[in-house]
Amino acid sequence: MTQGPQSPSRSATGASVSVAGVSHAYGDVEVLHDVNFAVQPGELVALTGPSGSGKSTLLHLMGALDRPTQGRILVADVDVGELRRPAVFRRTSVGFVFQLHYLLPTLTVQQNVELPMAAARVPRHERAARARALLEEVGLWGRGRALPSELSGGERQRVALARALANQPPLILADEPTGSLDSAAADSVWRLLEDLRRRRGTTVVVASHDRSLIPHADRSLQLVEGRLSEVSAVQPRPCTAER
Repeated sequence: MTQGPQSPSRSATGASVSVAGVSHAYGDVEVLHDVNFAVQPGELVALTGPSGSGKSTLLHLMGALDRPTQGRILVADVDVGELRRPAVFRRTSVGFVFQLHYLLPTLTVQQNVELPMAAARVPRHERAARARALLEEVGLWGRGRALPSELSGGERQRVALARALANQPPLILADEPTGSLDSAAADSVWRLLEDLRRRRGTTVVVASHDRSLIPHADRSLQLVEGRLSEVSAVQPRPCTAER
């Protein structure tokens, strides 16, 4: 499929991310203050901090759901704040996973995974084959015909992750993806994110107030009242996708 001029180039090691001097305000309330950091292709980075610290806002800016008030965010050298068609960028270049999975309740599991591919005009036979492969990858082989209501919370979040990977994005942004899960289900989701990143080489940024995710990450960044207050290496290791 030919990529449009606003889509970053893809590689086996995912997308680089550069956040430079980013501030953001809602009206007179500034929620991010001069944030600076970079993410290397294929890294899994934990963005931690208490509720209200600006984590979700920062992910929204990185995923072109909003534009920074000041500063620049580059994803694979694309300035996401200057996109003329941000919806195209989001559809082709970023996979989102949220605390509430937002699966459509009247669609089957497989249909939910196929939905982003339909929006990207992927042929029907390819959509079905890719959805089945993704469901197998997240451990839900055989559940494609089930409705979301027939799955556990952890299984629904696995479907949401498969859906986020549907268009093979170089960047995954996960906002409190385990916030509504028990500890066992949450741990399985973290391990799945690690495994998928290892095999695919996708860049992953996970925002959570739960610092127990830090051992699963390559690096952790902490936001406090909209300011980056801590940058620490957890498991400094190169990551390349398995071939």
